[in-house]
Amino acid sequence: MKKAIIIISSLVMVTLVSGNVFAWGSGKGRGMGSGYNQDCPQYGGQPAFNDLSKEQRDNLTALRQTFIDETYEQRSAKFQKQQEMRMLMETSEPDRAKLDKLSQEITDLQKQVRDKQIDFQLAAKKISPELGMGKGYGQGHGKGSKRGGQRGCQGQGNWHHNN
Repeated sequence: MKKAIIIISSLVMVTLVSGNVFAWGSGKGRGMGSGYNQDCPQYGGQPAFNDLSKEQRDNLTALRQTFIDETYEQRSAKFQKQQEMRMLMETSEPDRAKLDKLSQEITDLQKQVRDKQIDFQLAAKKISPELGMGKGYGQGHGKGSKRGGQRGCQGQGNWHHNN
């Protein structure tokens, strides 16, 4: 009887573990799987970006850095508010009024960053209309995301999602 329980338990464990392994598929879009960074401008992918003149690429890179610098305080404050909200939710009796206030402040900060992002995209479109802003430069959603855009591309993305 003990041998049967051990054998059945072992088979159940192997089945559970192998089921999770096979559920992930071929690894595309997760970690260093196939296709990693193929579409990142800084890794030689993204043919449209690479076809731009050096001046256009430099201008876009400078524009992106300006966006990051100008939104640093909003993104940092948003992160702090989110952390404060998480900590408050972990208390035994969270204060609803404080949560509402923090939620509104986070929404306001997100809007400020989104407005700056629109300005960034309009300025980028003036530098390089042929690049487009659909799934091109700066429009991915970060490593392993299923939201589209530049999957597996580090350092790129809709900054109000990544930052």
